[in-house]
Amino acid sequence: MNTDTTPSGRATTPARPALGARLVSLVGPLVVVYVWILGASLLGGALPVQAGYALVNLVIVVGLQIFVGNSGVLSFGHVAFVAVGAWIFGLMVIDPVLKANLLADAFPALVDTQLSFGAAVALAVAGGGLFAAIVAPFLMRANGLQAGIATFALLLMVGQVLTYWTKVAPPSGQSMVGIPDQIGLQQLLFFAIAAIVVSWLYQQTRSARLLRASRESLIAAPASGVNVTWHRIVAFVLSGAVAGLGGALWAETNRVVQASQLGIGFTFALIAMLVLGGRQSMWGAVVGTMVYSVLDSALQVFQGGVTLGPVIVSIPEGARLIVLGAVLVLMLLLRPEGITGGREFALPRPVDLLARRRFFSSGPVARTRGAVAEQAPVPAGASTGGPAPSGGAAPAGAPTPRTDDVSA
Repeated sequence: MNTDTTPSGRATTPARPALGARLVSLVGPLVVVYVWILGASLLGGALPVQAGYALVNLVIVVGLQIFVGNSGVLSFGHVAFVAVGAWIFGLMVIDPVLKANLLADAFPALVDTQLSFGAAVALAVAGGGLFAAIVAPFLMRANGLQAGIATFALLLMVGQVLTYWTKVAPPSGQSMVGIPDQIGLQQLLFFAIAAIVVSWLYQQTRSARLLRASRESLIAAPASGVNVTWHRIVAFVLSGAVAGLGGALWAETNRVVQASQLGIGFTFALIAMLVLGGRQSMWGAVVGTMVYSVLDSALQVFQGGVTLGPVIVSIPEGARLIVLGAVLVLMLLLRPEGITGGREFALPRPVDLLARRRFFSSGPVARTRGAVAEQAPVPAGASTGGPAPSGGAAPAGAPTPRTDDVSA
């Protein structure tokens, strides 16, 4: 852990990378996401629609990474904040006449209120963050498996409320339909960029750095004066707000909201995206979502059958989830840190490129001799760079120099 302490025992802020490297870690993912969406738009067909769903998932996964990646605590309950955001957004944008038929027993204020798209999104973000702030003081004191079970219980409770409480939901867990289509792929891209920027800005704060220090050592951090519970609450609330934004976008994209859609299956899909890319970095959340979405879309295409000349190639119905599960298992076995290794986006330094170029241009024989020379011990009495003995005589026991053994 890189956290230092003052003589009084108070924790100091861990060291940060240079400003240029931090800016690259932000600009890199933004450029990659933009190029990815631009390519999907240019190719056309069903790709723009699939890219829109992927952007919504990206917002949610980035929100999940804000807490999981910085704290090291795995949460199975963030879809609860997604559900809250989706529910608030749906209730605020559906036409009151239609809501009166869908929600016969709902609160009159919910039935009569209709907001604009922007106001409904803002309310969904506030709702997700507020709900996270209410439950965080109770959940953030748990660690390890206890925290995972507690957040999972939260997800189950929210699902039951949105299924059976007719004051805020249709009866018997029915779908809430009638959400108008108001945004397109460009607007979804804007929200995804905003989520990435929010995550990056949080990573630069002192609270995030101290929380990452506690992730590395949960014993040393409190001993250094780090209030782990408080910093977890900050990350959890911000993460819940971003998840609420993702829920609003999910409702807008799907046009239908049902509590059963926002449950265990969706939870594990989001966790798979994060683990696949690398849960300890925002760049891992971006890469994992992209790889998972591309692979999922390709498997859906092959599940429907692809014509390759005279042959139709297809995979059995349901094989898509089997393949995705197998890929995740292989990743956990071969590269537990994810595709990015838990590192943020970074460009190779010119010094590293130059050293690599010299290494590969020196030839195998020279590299072998150089390695042997570095490992060879210096004989007793041999010169280590000081002045040569008088008379030019070599010290006793020193090896005779060879003029034909020159390493590149």
